Amino acid sequence: MFVKKEMAESFSIPGGTKGAIYPSSPKGDQTIAVVEMDGIYPEKGYSLNDFCTETIFMLEGKFELEADGKKYQLEKGDLFMILPGTKYRISGKGKSIDFISPAWDKSQNHIIEN
Repeated sequence: MFVKKEMAESFSIPGGTKGAIYPSSPKGDQTIAVVEMDGIYPEKGYSLNDFCTETIFMLEGKFELEADGKKYQLEKGDLFMILPGTKYRISGKGKSIDFISPAWDKSQNHIIEN
């Protein structure tokens, strides 16, 4: 499957996150996004994926990722897998490629207060 960059859909999330999400694989087993952040996601509370594993591969910059109460410093070349059911938030300035499996489904991602 070949995907031109023009086929990617741009997105912007309050708090300083933007990027492009590419069309999912035909079997629905993976989506890839390029993410640029200069701020925090989510702005308040935490994010939680019901059934997707989100794998973040850092291209540049630094992110601080808090997952289930533990903090991690991500830099160029680092990789972090956010497993389903993990409460997380990310802050910093940088760029990553995010591999989402199975394919991204907005309805399975939730913002929670605590």
